[in-house]
Amino acid sequence: MRHITRDVVYKNLWNSNLVEEVKKLFDEKASEWSTTRNIPSRGIPVLDALERGEVYGEKVVDLGAGTGLATQLLVNKFESVVALDISKEMIKNSVTPETPQVCADGCCLPFASNSIDVFLVMNMILFPNEIERCLKDEGFLVWVSSRGPETPIYLPPEEVIDLMSANSEVSWFGVSAYALEGSWLVARRSITT
Repeated sequence: MRHITRDVVYKNLWNSNLVEEVKKLFDEKASEWSTTRNIPSRGIPVLDALERGEVYGEKVVDLGAGTGLATQLLVNKFESVVALDISKEMIKNSVTPETPQVCADGCCLPFASNSIDVFLVMNMILFPNEIERCLKDEGFLVWVSSRGPETPIYLPPEEVIDLMSANSEVSWFGVSAYALEGSWLVARRSITT
C-alpha cells in the first residue's frame, strides 16, 4: 500500500484497475476490521489532533472511514458527520450505522465545492485536488496516521503540506505532532485578507 499511496499522489496512477484492487483488499478485511482495531488508543491521535490543532466547524467528512472507528469519535464533536469509504463491505460493517454512510471514491467526491468544514483523512490515500475543491476556504484537513511512519498508507506531514500547496492557488500550513504511536497533521490554507 505504501507504493500505491506514493504512486497515486506523485505519478497520478489512480485508475480503474487500482480502484478495483483497493476495493477488493478492503472488502476482504471488512468483517474483522473493527474486531482487531476498535481499541481506545487508536482514537487518541484523532482526538489529540482535533484538540491541539484547534479544529472547529459544523460539517465533517471522515474520508476512508472504513468501519467508522474514527467516525464514532466525531459524532459528539460536530453537528454533521458523514462517513465515506470506497469499500461497500466496510460501510456494511460500520460501528456507526446511524451516521450517513457514503460509498464513493476519494478522487471524485460527491460534495459541492467549498462545502466541507473538516476532512478527517486517517490511513487513506490523499487526493489533494478533491480536498482542495470541497473544503471551505477556512476549512481544516486533519491527516492522521494511526501508527506514524509504520502506517501502510503513509505520507509525512511535510509532504502532505507540499502536495496540498501544489494543488492550490495558495500555500498551505499546518501543525503536526505524535500521540502515542500515531502521528497527525492539522493543515489549512494560508488565506490573506
